[in-house]
Parts: sequence; structure tokens; C-alpha cells
Amino acid sequence: MIPRDDIVAGIAHTPLIALLSEIEEIKPSPRLRPLFDFLTDLGLLQRKGDKYKKVQQPPKPHDVSPLAEAVSELFQQVVFPHLVTGKRVPRLSTELQRALYAYTSAFQNMRIVVVQELLRYGGLTLVAGWFPCGFSSELMSIAGRDVVIVEEREDLIALELERLSLLPLAPTPLGQELAAASFYAFENLPLHDLKAVVEKYGKFDAAVACQRGDLNILKEVAQEVYYIKPRDSAVLFLNEALLDALGLARPIDEEKTLKKAEREEVGPFDVYILRGAGSA
Repeated sequence: MIPRDDIVAGIAHTPLIALLSEIEEIKPSPRLRPLFDFLTDLGLLQRKGDKYKKVQQPPKPHDVSPLAEAVSELFQQVVFPHLVTGKRVPRLSTELQRALYAYTSAFQNMRIVVVQELLRYGGLTLVAGWFPCGFSSELMSIAGRDVVIVEEREDLIALELERLSLLPLAPTPLGQELAAASFYAFENLPLHDLKAVVEKYGKFDAAVACQRGDLNILKEVAQEVYYIKPRDSAVLFLNEALLDALGLARPIDEEKTLKKAEREEVGPFDVYILRGAGSA
């Protein structure tokens, strides 16, 4: 369900991997060890004690897909600089916008299965962070949901807003009240402060979040919370690195809160279901 080969291919086709393939052995600093563990997890390096060596049989190159190209761009321009220097991305170039949007396609099959098999039809749904999983039109077209998408960066909102404007749905302008018909709306707000969203739209029937948001707050604003987390450690790491580099909030009290949740497996993803106060 996750096109892992595309992720591996995208990172394998970067100058960093070309450089490491020429180095017999390296001992990174503690700061860089998570990066080297990530590359080892992808099969691009092998670990021996506290050192890392090039692999004898690296993944065979194949035609690079649009997703692999996007991963390559994001790794070189966003993830690697952030892991090495702590640099964040204040502004998205056109190339990065395209790459981020393409990256969300890695989660398309998961989105469809979650919406088809786990969510009831109809109701008002909060998407607590559009990136990285990209929940949006599937909620409307498959589950008949009205959707409010809250995202912390306006340039990320613009990516999905442009696409939805081409679909036969009933949009509402950013910051405006809901339309009477089936609708979608966007709000550019921090995920740790959803009070204004609840005051405007009322309590949500469901909230969907993918490695984002304050789970305790989401339980307060929605009857049900569907929290999605990949089990693949490499994808988990890549998502977290992208979120950090983009300055997007990571989940709060995740481990503690998820102990009380129901868990469903959707391919290589865990979907945790939390019931809000007063829900059946």
C-alpha cells in the first residue's frame, strides 16, 4: 500500500548516496546517526557497530517514477539540510510545492481504504493537518462528508485548494462561513488551538489526523478521532523529518493517549480510533 520502492529509488538517486557509495566506512556524529540509521533501514547502507559501510549490492536502479522524483527533491532540498543543520523551509519554491503534493500520493490507497471501511457515511469532518497524508476529496466523494481542513501553513493550503477548485464540489472561501450544500473549507490555524474552529463550525462528527495534532484537543472537538501512523519505520522517519523541516506541529502525548485507543490495521498503517467525550 506504500510504494516503498519509489521512496528507496528517490533517495538512492541523490548525490549524497552517490558520495556514500564511494566511502568504504564512516562513523557519523550522534547528530547524524538517525540519518544513517534511516539510510540503513532503506538498504542503502549497512551498520557495523558504531560505523556504517556501503552495501555490497545496492538496490538496483530502475525507471524513476514521479513519486520517486518528488522524494528525491524533498530529501535533497528539505530533509537532508534539516537533519544536518536544523534548517527549516520558510518559503516553498514551485518545485518543492510540486514535490510535496506528489508525496501525498504515496498515501492515496490508504486514504481510500480508511474512508471506505472505517468511516460512517455523512457528517462534518475535521482534517487536522492536510500534510503528509493528504486527506481531502475522498472524504467527500466516498463517505459523503463535509470537510474542514486545518493546516498551519497557508502555502500548503494553496496546494490542495487549487486542486479542489477543479472538482464539482461546493467550496467556501478561506475564512468564510459554510455553504448550505455539501462543502469543503480551509482554515489556516495552529493545530494546538482549535477553539476558533469549533466556535465557527460546531463540534465535528469526526477528526482525521496523520502524525499531527494534539490528540487530547482533537478528542474535545470531535466525536471520533481517526489517528493514522505508518508502521514502516523509514516512512515514519521521513514524515517526521518533513514535518519538522516545514515547521509543522508533531503530535502531543501520542504514546500515552494511543494506549486508550482502538486499533485497526490498514495495510502497513495503524489507524487508532479515539472516542470523544459524550460519544456513543
